[in-house]
Amino acid sequence: MGWKGKGRCINDAEFTGNVLMLLREAMNFVKSNTKRGWEKLPDGRKNKPEYAERAVLEAMVNHFIHRDYTVMGSEVHLDIYDDRLTVTSPGGMYNGLLIQDLDIADVSSERRNPILANVMAQLDYMEKRGSGLTRICNETKALEGYKDELKPVFKSTPTQFQTIIFASTDTPNVGDHDGDVTETKLSERQQKILNLIKDSPTITGKQMSEMLSVSQRTIERDFSALQKIGVLKREGKDNDGIWIIKK
Repeated sequence: MGWKGKGRCINDAEFTGNVLMLLREAMNFVKSNTKRGWEKLPDGRKNKPEYAERAVLEAMVNHFIHRDYTVMGSEVHLDIYDDRLTVTSPGGMYNGLLIQDLDIADVSSERRNPILANVMAQLDYMEKRGSGLTRICNETKALEGYKDELKPVFKSTPTQFQTIIFASTDTPNVGDHDGDVTETKLSERQQKILNLIKDSPTITGKQMSEMLSVSQRTIERDFSALQKIGVLKREGKDNDGIWIIKK
C-alpha cells in the first residue's frame, strides 16, 4: 500500500495476515492518508471526507473475494494519490470478459472464491450478489462535490482487475484543528499512540510496537500520518529526541 503525491511515494506499508486483518489494515491506511474535511454549521459540524468509506470498503472486499489466489507471489495493491485511490488485484474477470466493455449494472457475479464471498456477506462487508460495483458508484455519487467526471472507473485485463475511485473536490477546512486534536478523525490505534506519548514523550517506535502488538513499520506509518496532519512532531535526533503533541 502506498500514499503518493506527484509521482513519488510519501507513505507505504505492507501487511500480512488473514483477509479480515488485511481489510481492517487497508481501511485504517485509507483513513490515515486521506483528507477529512468539514464545514462549520450553526449547530455543529458536517464532515466532508474525500472518499465514501463504504465505497472504499466495498472496493477492497470486491478485490479480496475475486482475486486469483493461485497466482503465487501476487497481492492486492492499494495506492492513494492526490486525486484518487486505486485498488489492483491479480486475476481478471472470472468469465474472461473485460469490465470496461460492459455495463456494470448488468454484470452478473461469477465468484472465483464463493466461500470467502459468503463469509463476507454474512459479516455484512458486502452487498447482495452482483451489486458491489454499482454500490461503489452510488456511494461515491452521494458525496458532496461529486461531478460526473469523478465516477469510479473499473478496468480489467485477463490477468488483473483495477478499481479507481476519485477524490471529492469538496473538502474544506482540512488540517484546521481549532486547537483541538479531536477535530481530526484518528484511528483507534493512533489515539492509543498519542496517549502513550503523553505518558512518555521519549518512547520509541520499537517500545510502542511491543505494547500495541503491531509491527514497528505499522507504528512508523502512523507516526508519519500523525505528522502529516499536524498532530505530532519530532524534536531532536532519532536516538535521543522526543515526541511533541501539537495542541
